[in-house]
Amino acid sequence: MENLKGKRLLLLGGSMWKDAISDFAKENEIVLIATGNNRNAGIFEIADECYDVDSTDSHGMKCLILEKKIDGVYMGGSEPVIASACEYLNELNMPCYCTKSQWEFLQNKKYFKEICMAHGLPVVPQYKIAYDEIESKGGNLDYPVITKPADGCGSSGFSVCRNQDELLAGYEIAKKTSASGNVLVEKFVKNDGIVVFYTFSNGKMYFSGIEDKYPVKYEKQGSYVAGAFVFESKCKDEFRQKYEHKLQEMFNHIQIKEGSMWMEVFFDGTNYYFNEAGYRYGGSVSIYPVNYFYQINQVAADIYYSLTGKSLIHGFGSLIKKKIPAKKFYGIYALHLKEGKIEMIEGFEKLMLLENVIELPIAKSIGDSIIATGTVSQVFAFFHFVFDTIDEFKATINQVHQLLKVIDTDGNNMVNRMINIENLKI
Repeated sequence: MENLKGKRLLLLGGSMWKDAISDFAKENEIVLIATGNNRNAGIFEIADECYDVDSTDSHGMKCLILEKKIDGVYMGGSEPVIASACEYLNELNMPCYCTKSQWEFLQNKKYFKEICMAHGLPVVPQYKIAYDEIESKGGNLDYPVITKPADGCGSSGFSVCRNQDELLAGYEIAKKTSASGNVLVEKFVKNDGIVVFYTFSNGKMYFSGIEDKYPVKYEKQGSYVAGAFVFESKCKDEFRQKYEHKLQEMFNHIQIKEGSMWMEVFFDGTNYYFNEAGYRYGGSVSIYPVNYFYQINQVAADIYYSLTGKSLIHGFGSLIKKKIPAKKFYGIYALHLKEGKIEMIEGFEKLMLLENVIELPIAKSIGDSIIATGTVSQVFAFFHFVFDTIDEFKATINQVHQLLKVIDTDGNNMVNRMINIENLKI
């Protein structure tokens, strides 16, 4: 491993795992520099130097990188930031795990589906229908269908449409949410499913786990969002036997060599449907279960590559700092919030003392206002823990709700218990 002492690393994101970044930086005496347009972001808490340049401003960022003698850039997990940064980093000939075209292939839902089909991977049936064709052709669709932006994330702009009128409304919502104005209309399939993870190094694909996904529904908005995730999936062996060789061919085709990848795949009990991909860490902060089961510290690997241009994924310290018992399953539980402004957070320290708790990456802070959007923007944190049985799973979740309180300015607990764990089957 190359000596990183004194290297200057610019952070464009990663606030939810800022401790992991900070720990690696301290171990290797790396100088951390933060920038962005939100001074409340966690990366500013750990940085040695801070600047106010917008991470998506290509000219401003190139000037900052050159002026401050930056050795490497760590992009974090924000899709708009990565989409911009990969362009200006390539222009500066600095280490970057992806090119703009690779990012578009995998991040844009439309392009991802096309490349999946080209490599024999099944996708959800899609309807090619424009907004101005809905009144004439919408009656012929097999409802329910879903509408979503081709380039969205976090359930933003997603609608389930059960008739022509709902399709018109859903199409408008998706178009407003899409940066490109492109909308996908698809057959609605049972969206319980799996999320598949891979890590890449020197062009080699390393399997990094499969989680079962348990979504919850916001009734008002009709959107499905993260409820809970459980590693390892019961589908792991079957999925890998069926599709891994085709995935390797697809990734070779677009020349993926570095970085982390997740793919959401719907599973109706019989059929698999590749739905979307993210060329980044999973939104539930998947770096921890990947480290727990596969001993890959994706944060350290990405920082090392950013600073040296050299690929290395083994030999780093663990992301999991406390002694955790070896358990069969790994759970991630999304803590959703009701509307309100956060005044106080109680019980965090007590929760972290539980023997089987690994981490509690927090997305919101005191002073943040929560609006009813029906998206992951209402998630306060993702609670990470390990367990052996369904009873242990349920008992841990009950402890979360007993100990953790997010209090609003009126004294009410904002934590919204979205998922019925009594009916959950692991």
